[in-house]
Amino acid sequence: MTGRTLWPKFVLGLLAVRFICAECKVQSGTLTFGGPRGNEESQWKFISKFGYAIGTGRYEIRLRLGDALEQDQVLPRPTLEIFLDEDWPQHAHIPACRRAQDIPARKTHGTLAPGQLGLWGPWEVGMLYQTVRSHIWYFALSDCPDEFARRMSGSRNFSYTIDYEIRWRQFDESELSLEMRYMPVATVLVLVILTAMACWFVAKSQSMRHSTGKLHPVVRSLLFAMGLQWASQALHLIHLWAYERNGRGLPIADGFAEVLFMLSQVGAASLLIAIAQGYSLLRSNLSEVELLVPVVAVVSVLHVALVACGKLQTEDFKYHENEGLIGWILLSVRLSLFAWFRSGIQMLRSSGGLKLQSFLGMFEIVGSAYFLAFPTIFVLVQVLAPYLQHPVLQTALLAIQTASWLWLADLFLSKRGSYFQISELSASMLPGVGWNCYNHKKVM
Repeated sequence: MTGRTLWPKFVLGLLAVRFICAECKVQSGTLTFGGPRGNEESQWKFISKFGYAIGTGRYEIRLRLGDALEQDQVLPRPTLEIFLDEDWPQHAHIPACRRAQDIPARKTHGTLAPGQLGLWGPWEVGMLYQTVRSHIWYFALSDCPDEFARRMSGSRNFSYTIDYEIRWRQFDESELSLEMRYMPVATVLVLVILTAMACWFVAKSQSMRHSTGKLHPVVRSLLFAMGLQWASQALHLIHLWAYERNGRGLPIADGFAEVLFMLSQVGAASLLIAIAQGYSLLRSNLSEVELLVPVVAVVSVLHVALVACGKLQTEDFKYHENEGLIGWILLSVRLSLFAWFRSGIQMLRSSGGLKLQSFLGMFEIVGSAYFLAFPTIFVLVQVLAPYLQHPVLQTALLAIQTASWLWLADLFLSKRGSYFQISELSASMLPGVGWNCYNHKKVM
């Protein structure tokens, strides 16, 4: 079978994942209630959140006792409290057992009957209606006693565990939360684009290798960094595809996808900084670019650590992967790298001729746009509705990162471009021919 016939089937297979991914979202866990009298927080537990589109969505929940109760212990009958995104920030300042009344909860789903002795209770089904705009809804279980019970006996003085399973569905039966609803499409499109770019890149690289004798390290580095993003998107698709089987995805694949995407961004930033510091223009060895390797190593480790911390964040105030302090640290790192990039550009301006000056003009504009993209997008999404923050941030970053690969590939591989003509890439690797990196000309 020829490559020409395989390619359409490959694309159709990827597009099919978009429909597979919209099924079977289930969340489960174990919560511990009760404890010392007067400790209201032990009677109220946040479960999760879900973004509903305009229309009538529904939820389904069932419970199971994790421990057998003593004869004198009353069977708990927790209630499901549901809060709207615009009211949710107030909950941290209100006593746990008064949140449903004082915020108030937009919906309270009666008392739930947990199953005993390892058996699940019945599925409880509820509806949520939205007619004006989409919302994120927050779900919590409460076993707070009512006012009469509180006066008679106070809070429960024993602890117990409850297992829960909860499912959400949109008006059209999709089980993806609103902020994730269109991410499978974006992921597939980026993966297809990256695959096409990789094929073109490899073909151009082979042509360059035939004409120059070998590939310059900046070309190999670019291909490696692009490969990191391609692997990231592939793992993310695998994670989404797993929803079709277990309703939870593959957290390990999702975590590695985030790490690889971060490292691909570090790779692009490192290439830009290396060139701004004169690598391949005034310096022929990477070791001559002071601090680049150790700083890039530290930045890479920092980005991986921030991804890990982001995965450990709870969902109650998390609207996207770079929420809160993690996002502000990333913003500070990107601005620091931008300052380093600009300082290198300024030093290069005093070291070269007219061709170098002409190249640096456009290189500085595009490079600055890349470094400032994340800080700008991160600040702007803060004013958006919660359900828009994740898709806008992720889609914008994917688009910018993919566009940067296209620009860098054209920059490195276009023989008519200004960078190719003034850099080491244009130097022939034939015996007896060298390259003087300080006056930008071939020497015999």
